[in-house]
Amino acid sequence: MFEGYPIYDADAHVMLCPQMWEDLPGPYRTRRPRPVRIDDSADGGRWHTGWLIEGRIEPHSYGPGTQGANTPQHVLEAYGAPKEFVGSHDLSDPTARLRDLDTLGIDVQCMFPSTLYAKMTTDPGFEAALFRAYNRYMSRQSQTDPKRLKWAGLLPLADGAQGCEAVQEMAKLGAAAAVVYGTVGERMLSDPGFTRVWDALAATGMPLCVHMGMSYPPFVELCRSRLDAHAIAMSVPALLAFVAVVGHGLLDQYPNLKVAFLEFGGEWLFYMVGRIEHYLPSYRRDPVTQRLPEMDVRDYFRDGRIFLAAEAEDKFMVEELALLGDGQMLYSSDYPHGEGRENAAQELWERRDVSAEQKGRIFYDNAVRLFGEP
Repeated sequence: MFEGYPIYDADAHVMLCPQMWEDLPGPYRTRRPRPVRIDDSADGGRWHTGWLIEGRIEPHSYGPGTQGANTPQHVLEAYGAPKEFVGSHDLSDPTARLRDLDTLGIDVQCMFPSTLYAKMTTDPGFEAALFRAYNRYMSRQSQTDPKRLKWAGLLPLADGAQGCEAVQEMAKLGAAAAVVYGTVGERMLSDPGFTRVWDALAATGMPLCVHMGMSYPPFVELCRSRLDAHAIAMSVPALLAFVAVVGHGLLDQYPNLKVAFLEFGGEWLFYMVGRIEHYLPSYRRDPVTQRLPEMDVRDYFRDGRIFLAAEAEDKFMVEELALLGDGQMLYSSDYPHGEGRENAAQELWERRDVSAEQKGRIFYDNAVRLFGEP
């Protein structure tokens, strides 16, 4: 509870930790991510540890593919993690996480994986094994208080058979949602090769969450700083996902599917709505153009199935609420990441351009509409 409002945090995180890969299948166990320390790191600032993943050190702060993300020094005492962080940030001690929620005034929290999962590997089998091991870990750790500790399961799309099995497993394990990134490598979410996985997901009734992450390889190569990473490779895939979900008819194909866009901010919606609306009328008269949305773009907002986690300080929130509807805006803390969202509830509460009723929906009611009752 915060200032009289119940809080349902729709986007928090669990940082990478070795326990997530303890039950990887035998052929993949030796390929698991491993914590590493960089000895020659005096000029690297705080980036002196990382995860060895498929021959790469992630995250890294040098050269192409630079990004900010969690490192072993956030979760492992042997690598310098402060004792007060250990156990909560990676959910290895769920009671520590619950204590943090109490301190923050958060009643319910839906937890998402590290954005490093967006580019773990190009091997579909290994990716599916990593994703499913993560899901099983999250299910186990959340059992301490499943009403407050909710989680979104990683959905492996690149391996269709594994993806369908993962959907069924997530449903049995108690996932609140399925999470994907803006693309699957260089393939759009609407790629026909993923149809059977979407069929399986739609049959469960679980919502789909599209989260920020470096999922599109050509964008990754453009990034030479963490600013590049956040402005380009981690954010622009939101536009690709929106085209896939709305422009390519996934919402038409699955009329009960709810989709949330998380940690991309909200300003990009105006651009995408404007671009699609500008061209759509002429494309509807073109007999060659395929896979067009059945409705006008704004109608997909009006039917209440597109959700968005905007930033609490977003200068355009009032306009976003008018476009999207105040039943679909979500509150997110991004805890325990360090992008300045730790005061998000306070910032939203202090806004005078958002009504008390709207704040109540953003803080709690809309997340219940998306994920279901705790």
